[in-house]
Amino acid sequence: MPQVLITGAARGLGRALSIEAHRRGCGLWLTVRSETDKAALLTELPGANVLIADLTEMDVSDRMAKWLSEVAIDVLICNAGTGSKGPTVDTATAEQIERVLQTNCLGTFATVKGALPALRRSTQASIVTISSRRGSMAMQAEGAAKGSGCSYSYRISKAALNMLTLCLADDLEEEGITVAAIHPGRLLTKMASSDASMTPETAAERIWHQIQTGQLVHRSLWSTEKGLLPW
Repeated sequence: MPQVLITGAARGLGRALSIEAHRRGCGLWLTVRSETDKAALLTELPGANVLIADLTEMDVSDRMAKWLSEVAIDVLICNAGTGSKGPTVDTATAEQIERVLQTNCLGTFATVKGALPALRRSTQASIVTISSRRGSMAMQAEGAAKGSGCSYSYRISKAALNMLTLCLADDLEEEGITVAAIHPGRLLTKMASSDASMTPETAAERIWHQIQTGQLVHRSLWSTEKGLLPW
């Protein structure tokens, strides 16, 4: 039974990814932010292992390593993320950017650092970071986000996450760990863009299909809607 770790599993895409993983017969290791979220998730997925964790806290890597000390994790999906307002230089603030960067990029770094011993115990491990088309420097250079209303903090944090993904891909390649970023699509969630059109459930099915059929390409940014995207 493949063992999977999914962060931000309480709602939206994280919840959908967890339910789809369960449907596919995977063992679940999930992180949430509160006791309420844990109780709700265990009602729906009673066999899951659930850790309450704020991924921005200093001790989260150590806590995660201890939690996973007796398991081999085959797939890590770094899904936990946040956003904010502030689509222009006049409306964005340094505090917004710092907060979102802390969760979307540094929280992912802390997660990978804590989970790495468990990933190394797997014979075929994969790390997936949930990124965004708005983090693609090439697409932004062509004006893809101009007038979209997408915040400075979100775009900056996802671009940083993409660089983290590439750093991990370089670092872990010789160990045989596949590392890739996925843009899940324009999802109908609380953080939805104005052109959102896909349910989290559809995105989750496509993401798991990509992973389990061996189509996840190392060092790639892949979209559930358009295939490979430029970095």
